[in-house]
Amino acid sequence: MASDQGAALAGRRRQARAEQICGVAWELARRDGIAAISLRELADRVDMRQPSLYNYFPSKAALYDAMFAAGFRQLVEERQRLDLDDDPLVALRQGCRHFIDFCVEDPARYQLLFQHSIPGFHPSAESMAIAEQALAFLQTWLERAGVTGASGLDLMRAMLLGLAGEQIANEPGGHRWIQMTDDLVDVVVEVARRRRTHG
Repeated sequence: MASDQGAALAGRRRQARAEQICGVAWELARRDGIAAISLRELADRVDMRQPSLYNYFPSKAALYDAMFAAGFRQLVEERQRLDLDDDPLVALRQGCRHFIDFCVEDPARYQLLFQHSIPGFHPSAESMAIAEQALAFLQTWLERAGVTGASGLDLMRAMLLGLAGEQIANEPGGHRWIQMTDDLVDVVVEVARRRRTHG
């Protein structure tokens, strides 16, 4: 029993340490850019020798994978807390606006999660499962608003990510593209309506 408790405590400590390292990595990414994280500086910032860092993340790709999972986990948690309107179209607008805000508030996170900006980095199956959980919210909102099928989901994803990207690239801190979110949603819903009407 005592050995089991000790192992559990050690596991929690290791997890907490890994989360601390991941959090500091995000700080460096926001300062220097997602692709410019220095493992040497990261180790210094968490008071650790660089070789010891590999006990938690055996490669830089493993660190990015943990950051990718953490970013999507945050999106899932925020979506779970959303208090959306009973009207499906209004709820879809609200959910999409939240997503745009989520992207714009942290450009480094947007780059890692949605732009595949790290050459050679491919998220693990476990991390992709969290991303798919986040995407399932959007799919549900779309279906309730009458937008069904993969093409509707793909169109909405492409347009939302494009809108967020334009805002980040061309007017950081502004609202020029963010304010188009409701119009974008209405366009996608109208396209879906026409497809149903005309087959």
